[in-house]
Amino acid sequence: MSPNKPKTPTRPIRVDLTDWGVFGEATNAMDTDRSAALRAFMDWYLHKPGSKAPTRPSKAVVEAARAAHREKTAAKEADA
Repeated sequence: MSPNKPKTPTRPIRVDLTDWGVFGEATNAMDTDRSAALRAFMDWYLHKPGSKAPTRPSKAVVEAARAAHREKTAAKEADA
């Protein structure tokens, strides 16, 4: 297998763009990424052995993620 070939295929998902952006900021603040957080949730949801409910960020972390996403979005719009 080539080093750039992922072990699992990608799957499309419909998500509000703002929610996706805030989710990305929040997962970064929790030292993870969207894919890892979603996989952890799915493992827990499907009762996979050894899985635990993912850690939910505090409200303060989510509010900071919202603010960071707003700032990035505004900066992109200003550059356009």
